[in-house]
Amino acid sequence: MGKLRIEPKIKPILDEAEFGFYKTILHEAKRKAQKNIVFWDMDPGEDIKQTKKAFAWVAEKEGINLTVRAKRGSHTLTLSFKDTPGQKKQGKRISAEECIHRITGALRNSDSPLNKSQIVSAAGISSSTWNVRVKEMLAKGKISKKGSGRQTTYYLP
Repeated sequence: MGKLRIEPKIKPILDEAEFGFYKTILHEAKRKAQKNIVFWDMDPGEDIKQTKKAFAWVAEKEGINLTVRAKRGSHTLTLSFKDTPGQKKQGKRISAEECIHRITGALRNSDSPLNKSQIVSAAGISSSTWNVRVKEMLAKGKISKKGSGRQTTYYLP
């Protein structure tokens, strides 16, 4: 007769001792990362993919917002920490009307025609949003353009 054996559905990639080791290193690295660039130089024979995975896994469990990158041509990892731990960047969507209002406001406040980057910066919108809205606004006659390519400038008619 057999016996019952129970194993976790998802096995952790590190045991408790390894987890503690990486956790200590991450907390020290985060503390020192405020004024420095942090690297992890690997020992010969150490698997770079497995180490990168271990750092990322421990950071996730600890709520540390970490990016781990392998440095090309070397056996080194770069550890980059963000200020807001455990939070992903969440953008706020603005309506088409709000976007058009911001663009026309930026042009209204300017004494001369503006190029795309100046409008995007002044309106606080993304470049991809600009690409969609500029076509609509030009078609409706809300704005006009002068020039072509990189020399294109926009103004209120």
